[in-house]
Amino acid sequence: MPLRFICLSFAVAITASLVGQEAVVHVTAADHRAGRGDSVGTYTDIRRKGGEYVLRFSGKVGVREVACADIWGFTVNDVLYRIHPVERVPVRLMAQGAVCYYENGFAHLRMQRTGSELEPSGPGHRSYVGRTLEGDIVPAVFAAGDGGAAGRFRAQHPELELLCACIGADDDLHRTRQCVVDFEAMLEGDDHLRQVMRVDR
Repeated sequence: MPLRFICLSFAVAITASLVGQEAVVHVTAADHRAGRGDSVGTYTDIRRKGGEYVLRFSGKVGVREVACADIWGFTVNDVLYRIHPVERVPVRLMAQGAVCYYENGFAHLRMQRTGSELEPSGPGHRSYVGRTLEGDIVPAVFAAGDGGAAGRFRAQHPELELLCACIGADDDLHRTRQCVVDFEAMLEGDDHLRQVMRVDR
């Protein structure tokens, strides 16, 4: 499919408020795919507890805590946060097309709750990419010769080499955003590459 920004722009995505919006937790990817989930109340906070990150929600029955490690993700007002399967931290889906592009979940949860426009930062990396919504998520930092998760992802997906090369080794959020936009725009004019990547118009 063509690139689909979850909000009209990154600026809107950053400042959209979560206040008063009922959060829905998805234990598995299949739950999210089927539109199933557990309504847990309004998001209030995320904190480290017992060595893992725990989401806190406030509802009619009081405060409820949900360990990130126990769920696949959660949505608030159609905004999807996946839980990174290795780091066990939330990452916010920002755009979905030939790749899925995510940003630091801690920062976006904080900014959406407060309405601030601070530069995203928090535990974990500033941005991530994945080939599909339910697939692996890797840091969007692609250094030459990297033998880690990002390096393996790059080697497994040669069709994404232009994107990975554009992003490069610098953890530059603005550059990464532009690389994602430019890569998806390029696909719009390249039917052969779209076919290789199995991306529908």
